[in-house]
Amino acid sequence: MQLLRCVLYLLMITIVIFLIGRIYPRKWIKEKAFPFKAYKWEHNTKIYQKLKVKKWKTIYPDFSSIITKVFPNFMPKKRIDNNDKNKIPILIKETCVAEATHIVAIIMGFRCVKICESMALLGWILTILFTLVNIPPILIQRYN
Repeated sequence: MQLLRCVLYLLMITIVIFLIGRIYPRKWIKEKAFPFKAYKWEHNTKIYQKLKVKKWKTIYPDFSSIITKVFPNFMPKKRIDNNDKNKIPILIKETCVAEATHIVAIIMGFRCVKICESMALLGWILTILFTLVNIPPILIQRYN
C-alpha cells in the first residue's frame, strides 16, 4: 500500500509542478540570476561534452513533446528556425521553467521516504530513482 501511495504521490507532484510551471509568469524569471545563470565551470561546456549531453538529449523521453501532440498550443516550440530568432528569449525562459520544475520535483520527491516510513529502504529506492529520472532533463536544460 505504501508503494502505491508513493508512486501516486510522485505522479501527482509531477503533474501539479508541470501545470504550475505552465502558468508561472515568465516575467518573474531572471535567467541571468541564480539559479539559472551560467556558471564559470559551464562556459566552456567541457562538463557537458564529457557527459555527452548533446548525443543523448535527443533520445531522452520528453514529456512536453507528448503534451504538444495532444494540446498543440499548450507549449511554445522547442526548436527555432533562423527566421525565429526573436523567439530566443521565450525559449530561454521556457528552459528556465523546465529546469526549475525538475529541481522542485526532486526536492518534493524526498517525501516518499516519509510516506514509506515503515519500509524506509523502499522509500529511499523510489526517491533515488525519481531523482535519477529528473537529473538528465536538468542537464539538458543547462546545456541548452
